Amino acid sequence: MARASLGTAVLLSGFLNPIFAYLSPRLALRRDRVEWTSAERHEQRVRNLILVGGLLCVVISLIWSIVYLQMGDICRFSVTMLTVLAGGFLFVLVLQERMRVAAVFMIHILVVTVTLSSLAEMPPPGIPRSVHMNFLPVATAAFLIFYREGIYLRIVVPLVILLIFLVFQMHLVPPPATQALPLPQIGWLGVWANNITAIGSTCVVIAMMQTNISLRRALENDIRQAIARGEFHLHYQPQMDGTGRMIGAEALLRWRHPVRGNVPPGEFIALSEETGLIIPIGEWVLRSACAQLQAWANNPATQHLTIAVNVSASQFRQPDFVEHVRSILSLSGAPASRLKLELTESALADDVAIVVAKMRALKEIGISWSLDDFGTGYSSLSSLKRLPLDQLKIDQSFVRDLQTDPRNMPIVEAILSLSETLDLSVIAEGVETEAQLAALANAGCRYFQGYYFSRPIPIAELDRLLATQA
Repeated sequence: MARASLGTAVLLSGFLNPIFAYLSPRLALRRDRVEWTSAERHEQRVRNLILVGGLLCVVISLIWSIVYLQMGDICRFSVTMLTVLAGGFLFVLVLQERMRVAAVFMIHILVVTVTLSSLAEMPPPGIPRSVHMNFLPVATAAFLIFYREGIYLRIVVPLVILLIFLVFQMHLVPPPATQALPLPQIGWLGVWANNITAIGSTCVVIAMMQTNISLRRALENDIRQAIARGEFHLHYQPQMDGTGRMIGAEALLRWRHPVRGNVPPGEFIALSEETGLIIPIGEWVLRSACAQLQAWANNPATQHLTIAVNVSASQFRQPDFVEHVRSILSLSGAPASRLKLELTESALADDVAIVVAKMRALKEIGISWSLDDFGTGYSSLSSLKRLPLDQLKIDQSFVRDLQTDPRNMPIVEAILSLSETLDLSVIAEGVETEAQLAALANAGCRYFQGYYFSRPIPIAELDRLLATQA
């Protein structure tokens, strides 16, 4: 029965999860549940799984630690105490809101403890080993928790766990010679207990986390329908110079769902990237922005304005990206010199020569390039020097803490100095206060964007704002 404690803890966690969520105020986030994004709901399910499963693992392992200590079984006592200590550390991480670290630690420590428990298992002759069955819920949890992570956590870790499971299942590791359970009846009881709890725990983990899969599929289907039904629309956030004069705007994608209302971009942009739906969405955004540019070009009061359009990494990597942009510009009649394409540093991770070739091909027809969220990625300065950029965009994370973090201003000044050396303009995003604006202007920044001037607004409101500046 001791060998089943880990699986029992995970199994019981599913049934006690609603009670624990009700009793623990630390399980509640600051905003109402209906406003949560899919990522926040996923984090909440992971939080519940860690807290409830961790609590039960600590309690059950502590009980068996006392039993093993009285029996004089130091090996199993050490393994169960390791689980107790790991569970306590998990609580500390969760209460500190370090959810990702807690999840990574949990999976890895479970692999270690289940492996040690499997190695220490000493079944009677003729009784198969069964502790390793607990690898199944651990592998399932790893796959479902880290489905948005990189290759190591999402693929390598679950595969390694399954490989270790197969090593024990195929009896490639012989059990210790000493027989700790002399009675076959007790041995078979442990086998049944481990198999039942392992299968049950796997089902519980899937039940707790399957909502992610269901919501993901539903959201993906809604995005496809939104493209077909034309539910997407653009808002524009003004970009200003130091005198408060509008020089252009950034086109930002918005989605008005017929049932859910306005869906936050953070909820559907990432999934659109993962599924490739961002490519037709990006084309629609570019066509709409170019149509607006053409409308502005017909008015002397607005023909100087530019529109910045974010280009996703997936969209930029399409072999026919350059031809698509040229075709859209040609069909719309929009002036290419008023179109600014924004790239994040993730889009520059490919072969620099290919990236430069695409950028130069569009720059030759008048399109300008801006590097978005500059300072948050990992592009080398040598690559930056080769790129035909026209502008750097200071990430809002540096602007937001400009007055509270003394390290931010030297970073901003370094970006401004670098841009001057490379003959690039700089625009700071996320400007929300007059103090931030003054600090940036004193540092030499000339262009700004943020809530201090205006939130992203529909084109009708933007036209009214333009009218007030006429």
